[in-house]
Amino acid sequence: MSRIEKIGVRLQSGSTLQIHAWPGSESAQPAMIVAPDSSPAYWSDFVSHLTQSQAAIFVEVSSAYDLLMLIWEIGEPALLLGEGLMAADWISKTVEIAPGAVNATIICDGDVPTHRINTMHAVPTLILRGRQSTIQSHQRAVQMHEQLRNSTLAEPEDCGNSLTRYDPEVAAAAVNWFLAGTKVISNDFPNSNPAHTDTQTSDYYV
Repeated sequence: MSRIEKIGVRLQSGSTLQIHAWPGSESAQPAMIVAPDSSPAYWSDFVSHLTQSQAAIFVEVSSAYDLLMLIWEIGEPALLLGEGLMAADWISKTVEIAPGAVNATIICDGDVPTHRINTMHAVPTLILRGRQSTIQSHQRAVQMHEQLRNSTLAEPEDCGNSLTRYDPEVAAAAVNWFLAGTKVISNDFPNSNPAHTDTQTSDYYV
């Protein structure tokens, strides 16, 4: 398991945020994990399966404002991966405030508020849930996918809640496949097809 480095980042507001970074190449793009109900240790297996062009960071934020300030401090657009309802709310609000700060979003077991749907169209979004998840319904995931013009829906079979933590290899394969398809990353990676996954615009269960 890769060692996670804890770093304090001082924001322009004067406050300090804690981030937890996994080793990665200097040219890798930042991938921020927003999961207020978990801890960095839960994510190591998932991160180990991500393509090397993504530099994963677990961020301890408490609002969309914190998230946006952190992106500005890093100085380049970020991939935002959120797990749960609160994370989805913060991520969608960040996109609403500053769409140029985000190059793609991944919403796992979360829900984009209806009043923010129109602000999300320009940002590629992966809606990710285990097919047997009880946190978010299949019907709501399909509805979000239909509402978000620039979205992809992935629902791996035989997977339940918190897919990124409990089926990390399957979740990472879906994320890698999505990023390659959206051109957020430029290099290829092995095993690009997520296992047991129904994806893209018309290729999902109804």
